[in-house]
Amino acid sequence: MEGKFSELKFFRKAGVLVIKPAVTLIIPTLNGAGELPVLLEQISLQTVKAIEVIIIDSQSTDKTTQVAESYGAQIITIGRDEFDHGATRNLAVTKAKGDIVIFMTQDAVPANEETIGNLIKPLEQPDIIVSYARQLPKAGTKVTDKFLRLYNYPAQSKIKSKEDIPALGIGTFQNSNVCAAYRRAEFEKLGGFPQPTVSNEDMLFAAKAILAGYKVAYTAEAMVLHSHNYNCRQLFKRYFDIGASLDNAPFIKQVGKAESKGLDFICNQLKFVHAESGLVSVPAVFFEALCKYAGYKLGVNHCLLPKVFKKYLGLQKGYWTRVANNTCNAKSWGKT
Repeated sequence: MEGKFSELKFFRKAGVLVIKPAVTLIIPTLNGAGELPVLLEQISLQTVKAIEVIIIDSQSTDKTTQVAESYGAQIITIGRDEFDHGATRNLAVTKAKGDIVIFMTQDAVPANEETIGNLIKPLEQPDIIVSYARQLPKAGTKVTDKFLRLYNYPAQSKIKSKEDIPALGIGTFQNSNVCAAYRRAEFEKLGGFPQPTVSNEDMLFAAKAILAGYKVAYTAEAMVLHSHNYNCRQLFKRYFDIGASLDNAPFIKQVGKAESKGLDFICNQLKFVHAESGLVSVPAVFFEALCKYAGYKLGVNHCLLPKVFKKYLGLQKGYWTRVANNTCNAKSWGKT
């Protein structure tokens, strides 16, 4: 069946008909039938069309694959316990035809019809190989997560390089596969995402790229609607995974400023929450910060924990089932 993603976009430059770089969109899914129709419809309306959409599905039990097929998407199915934030996306890239690959998540929605066009524009510069979008909170997002989106994804775009490390520290490597575009040739040249990895594959690749002399673009003009209403238990698990993921690239922890940025975040979050909701919501800021910090510190030191416990401390139970040993990763992926 002819799908909605089979169009190529042409334009005229100096009187010559030129085809824009072919774009492949990759979306990992799990029981996303309720979210995919809105996402896929918005993708089909983009002014810059993807030549294909690849859905890599972890054995959904709802109608995720049927919905995706109705939009003409290509389906790759993997076992649920096989899902890996790095390896799963790398697998999808091997099936892609595009010169540019864009990763999205099933719960993100382009904010307008120019999202893809704006996202890939920085990649026209040869030294920029990653471009990630601005995330706007969805309606109904709780006030603490609303601030997180506004703080981490401001209205001003920024090009980040190795020269920014002294000023930005770990923030230099910020990147998000909620919506991010990669120049495929350089992505493959640098080895793709680290695998296995429990989380943060996007930031780990950005660090690898920047330390190799490339640049990463935060492209605020490319906007998606994306946010979460995680409870404290979910936040603990998420940040445990984030901490553990840094085992793949311990050099990232050495660049500093992570704790100072965390303090700045909390101070500004308190002001925002107080202005938005009054004193009643202020305790939630401290409680969420405690859950995040506790999860992160345990994750960073996961090598000291029995493996059987790790399956219950993070969000990716399958990852801890697959890893072969209970020691810290010694390979330092991405170190140059």
